Amino acid sequence: MAIIPLKQTVIVTKPGTSDGWGGSVPGVSITHKVRVSERTEIVKNQVGEEAVSSMTIIFDKLPDVRYDDVITYTNELGDTIERSPLAIEPKRMLNGKPIITEVYV
Repeated sequence: MAIIPLKQTVIVTKPGTSDGWGGSVPGVSITHKVRVSERTEIVKNQVGEEAVSSMTIIFDKLPDVRYDDVITYTNELGDTIERSPLAIEPKRMLNGKPIITEVYV
């Protein structure tokens, strides 16, 4: 059980693989319950450069989310946002276990 209410959902799509003929096979899509905050802030991306994030997604524990995945979120107004993560930051308790993971897109 998460420490905060997870009322929204996102779809995490893994990258597809090449079929050997110039096309690609679609990747696996996984639905997660999350908490989404749509706000603009400056974060450091995976290579240490500053980037502008328009959305913070809080996952429970440590899901399999990687920088080459595509995250799709549809808000209450029906607007769909589809982007790759800029930064992935797991937060851990004192015993070292991950409690939440913040993903900036």
